[in-house]
Amino acid sequence: MTDKVTKPRARKKREPKSTAVVPEDVSHQHARPLEVRTPKQEPDDEASPVQAVSAPDHELSLNSRTQSEVGDSVGAVRWQYKLPILYQPSKIQAEALDIAFISHFVDRNQGVRSFSPGIPWITHLPVLHTRATKLPLTLSIRAASMAFYAKVHQDPTIMVDSYKWYTMSLHSQRMSLSRLLVNSVPEDEEVLVPIILAMYEVYAGTTSTSVFQHLTAATKILEMRGPVNCGSGVSFPLFRAMRVSDSHKSMVYNHPSVFSTPDWMELPFQTQARNAHMCLVDILLVIPDRMRECELEGKMSSSFSKPIPPHVDLVSVRERTLQLLSDVDAWAKRYPHLTSTPNGPQYVTEDMGTILDDIGLPQNPSVIMLSEGFIALTAATYEAIRLILSMLLYKITSSPSSPADSTDSHQSTRSRLPSFVANSITFSKSVLDISAYIESTHPVGFDFMRSVFPLVVVAILGPLEEEQKAASRMLKRWGEMNGMKGLTAAWLHI
Repeated sequence: MTDKVTKPRARKKREPKSTAVVPEDVSHQHARPLEVRTPKQEPDDEASPVQAVSAPDHELSLNSRTQSEVGDSVGAVRWQYKLPILYQPSKIQAEALDIAFISHFVDRNQGVRSFSPGIPWITHLPVLHTRATKLPLTLSIRAASMAFYAKVHQDPTIMVDSYKWYTMSLHSQRMSLSRLLVNSVPEDEEVLVPIILAMYEVYAGTTSTSVFQHLTAATKILEMRGPVNCGSGVSFPLFRAMRVSDSHKSMVYNHPSVFSTPDWMELPFQTQARNAHMCLVDILLVIPDRMRECELEGKMSSSFSKPIPPHVDLVSVRERTLQLLSDVDAWAKRYPHLTSTPNGPQYVTEDMGTILDDIGLPQNPSVIMLSEGFIALTAATYEAIRLILSMLLYKITSSPSSPADSTDSHQSTRSRLPSFVANSITFSKSVLDISAYIESTHPVGFDFMRSVFPLVVVAILGPLEEEQKAASRMLKRWGEMNGMKGLTAAWLHI
């Protein structure tokens, strides 16, 4: 039997697929890797927001920048930080966005605006950034301005990115300070870096103590400069800012400030006049000395609950405290427009003592504009100082160790005991009312940061428990809703 051999069945051919038609003018090009789409480069009149924000002229005041330029800054940031299509390494150009972040930061943080660029210190940031010779300053300004933008616009991407620059700035600053000689005079940049880092902590809130650590470092560096070297140039507005901050910290910690010594009270102001706010700070800086004379140790939260030792000479302490209260009343008569919430911004003379008509104001350095936030801050500080002095006088006068003599002055003070308590309640309520006004304006900026101190005073010294609780609730709310958790947490944990 033979095997049947058959031919294999032919496989059916498939119809060929049509090939893609490639235009002749592009067929030679290689395939490009996948990347995030970016807007097509347009002519100069339609440049990207980053290109639209240009570096400021060194001699140009920030007040000449228009609102449209600030809007361009926000647009530049959002254009660069738009969400990528696919995950890939960041392509953000930090240097290109520095001016955008700084312009936004400075515009929102001004409380006092002048026709000259010397007021306040924060208006110097654009120039200081462009002229910076030390890396810590460049990095700290970048980190703080990014953190501020992230808080204001609720952008976690930028906040995370800012922490990278913050840690780099912190490391660079430590290296710079380690090379600082003992007898050398620190430069303005070295004073500014810890101040900027403290502002970063206000908005980022990494720990509850970092804010005060940076502020203490800034005070130490200013102390190394000495009072004579803080009376001119950029150092003077920096000194004034730290003078306010340190007066708050020294009062709450019940520790005399270095700025309360005679040299620091006089020498920096030999060539620079005191304004209304500095005169108020003068009084606040002296109060911890009165507390020490009563031998009330510890922080303000605990010192007022301790008894005054019987050997303390309360007669002289009471007279000096009454003099401080008289100085506060004299200040209020000199600056009545700064003792209550305003109806709008005010144009005043350089010492803030005379209100000017805002119609046809001459463009000269002697005219400054006070924002509503700055006026409210000053009024709240004024009421807080009155509260502190009234409670201190009540403690001195009601102390068992207070001399029971029959002098007219002592009998008059004894009769005022109920009024001290009643006045303290009034002052506490005034601080709460002013703080509620500040909160209603949806504030941001440097003046809002300093408005925390009066609330802290009420939370600690308010005569009524309901006032203390109301102040504490407002502080927590400010930390959670207004992006200042780092600062409010630091005060609440004292």
